[in-house]
Amino acid sequence: MKTLFIQFLLLFLTSCATAQKTEDLRVAHEFSFSRENLFKEVQKKAAKNPVIKDLKITLPTPAGEEQFTLVEYNVGEKRVPGFYTFRATSEDGQKILTLTIEQKSMSGMMRYNGQNFYIEKVKSAKNKYRLYLPKPLQNQENDNVK
Repeated sequence: MKTLFIQFLLLFLTSCATAQKTEDLRVAHEFSFSRENLFKEVQKKAAKNPVIKDLKITLPTPAGEEQFTLVEYNVGEKRVPGFYTFRATSEDGQKILTLTIEQKSMSGMMRYNGQNFYIEKVKSAKNKYRLYLPKPLQNQENDNVK
């Protein structure tokens, strides 16, 4: 129960941290994606394997479409039914993806060229997602190490 609570808390905090107002986004791509089909495929593989290691998906990236091989990454000691987290690397090794999928939601983050792009559902649009960068905060000090 404690593990389930911690995973729920992490999911909630991630959702709060990545949820953005439309005017605060720099959208790189909007794309169609069937989360339902992916979730069904994940459930099939989860029923047969203790850890999912070989699930391939294609997603848009800032450099064009790329194929990723998802590897399940469980936050807790064991898998929580209906809640799946993955890590992946693009075939060229230049893009790193983290993806969380549940029956009714999907979100993620892609690391590319030192920037974090976020993936989230477009509200009020079925099977539409966006890959975006948050706009930088105004008057924020440059905190890069020189």
